[in-house]
Amino acid sequence: QRADHNGLRVAGARALEVGTGRRLNLPLSLWLQGAASVVSVDLNPYLRPELVHEDLRQIRDERARVEALFGDRLDRDRLQALLAMVDDFDLDRLLRTCSIRYLSPGDAAKLDLADGSIDLHVSYEVFEHIPGPILEAILREGSRVISAHGLLVHYIDFSDHFSHSDTGIGPINFLGYGDAAFRLLAGNRYMYMNRLRLDDFRALYDRAGHRVIEERSAPDAGTARLLEQGFTLAPAFAGKPRDVLATLNAWMVSRPQDALA
Repeated sequence: QRADHNGLRVAGARALEVGTGRRLNLPLSLWLQGAASVVSVDLNPYLRPELVHEDLRQIRDERARVEALFGDRLDRDRLQALLAMVDDFDLDRLLRTCSIRYLSPGDAAKLDLADGSIDLHVSYEVFEHIPGPILEAILREGSRVISAHGLLVHYIDFSDHFSHSDTGIGPINFLGYGDAAFRLLAGNRYMYMNRLRLDDFRALYDRAGHRVIEERSAPDAGTARLLEQGFTLAPAFAGKPRDVLATLNAWMVSRPQDALA
């Protein structure tokens, strides 16, 4: 929807997903909306065929919900072709049928793709797991591979991911730790979180030569109250504005500065 809102139709688009992970939900979503092709790149080969098969079964079992979710953006012939593979699942056949090219190990900062060969550069809950300098390199490489009319659309989750499974801590709990202490907790490739806040991402996009043409974000009321009640922040975060600290997620839609000249 963010692409459509900014004048880029997913139907017919050549897409690139940064950070495949264990499933293919985003590439399949783009294909069901008519994308011409999807390249999905991940530094680590985490993709699990059994989880992809599980997701296909869920799509079949909740077909009405899927149809309602996509509305008139859904290519129903493609949905039917996808469901035909549920009972005889094969990952390679799925990738071929859905025009998905899976690159892993692969580096989104150094892609084996031609200049201007991608229309939609996208990720969902990935950028918070990548160090800032590498994110800048990914965005600069995005500037090279994006087409003249293309968009970069990324959803970033700023919350403490430990809080997703531990109800005893809040979404900014990790902002109470200094760098050394936090590295002991999450200094590995499985739990790494960069802890960059919204203002950090704005500056990062600017350094990478990107103009953010749409940002959808808002402070979380509960988190704002927690800050007002005196939540203790580590020194690196103590000077940031409360509305930035209380913002837990954002959609960021951008284009390279040169494309807007």
